[in-house]
Amino acid sequence: MNMNNEESFLNMDFDGVYEPESVATGEYQIRVIDAALKKSTNTGGMYLQLKFDIPSKPKSRDVQHVMMLPTNNDDEKKANSRKLAIRSFLQAFGISTVGGNLPISDMIGAQGWAILTEEETSEYGVQNRVKKFVTGQ
Repeated sequence: MNMNNEESFLNMDFDGVYEPESVATGEYQIRVIDAALKKSTNTGGMYLQLKFDIPSKPKSRDVQHVMMLPTNNDDEKKANSRKLAIRSFLQAFGISTVGGNLPISDMIGAQGWAILTEEETSEYGVQNRVKKFVTGQ
């Protein structure tokens, strides 16, 4: 197939293009850029899937984080652990835990602090994971 410049989408400048990278382990302010409530195909339980960016590191990879919601099948300790993780996230991001019925879309743009670690997998390479949400710097 013969394409001239007018038919090509490749007439763009690739100078300055970079591969996003993880950041060193440490405490960072992160921002929610996507949030969704989903159902696990394995367990049937619901989970909150979050995606964060690191505003101070614009060339960093986005950070994915999943938190399982408690189910009727959870024992007291597991249900508490899941609620504690969600509460820690909400508190670190200044999102009220009172009153319930928080629309997921209201989380988008919220900023908070977290300790991030680096993890390497064969599928995705080195990426950051949330070790712990924290309040303050």
